[in-house]
Amino acid sequence: MKNNTATKETQAKESVFITPEQLALRWHCARTSVDRIVRRENLSRVCLGTGKNGMVRFLLKEILDYEASRTVQA
Repeated sequence: MKNNTATKETQAKESVFITPEQLALRWHCARTSVDRIVRRENLSRVCLGTGKNGMVRFLLKEILDYEASRTVQA
């Protein structure tokens, strides 16, 4: 039987989207910090559905570009 977590991680690596929760884990921060950074940096949100049942996703390519722009050379 496959590990469900490993399956989700594989799917996430193959996706062009990243969830706010995955981004918080990636950045080792709170979900509220992700929301604040995304607003401040005007990063795109993909909103699927509406209201409390709606989902927010971010474009992984845009997140990778943002991270690269914030990298400091020693």
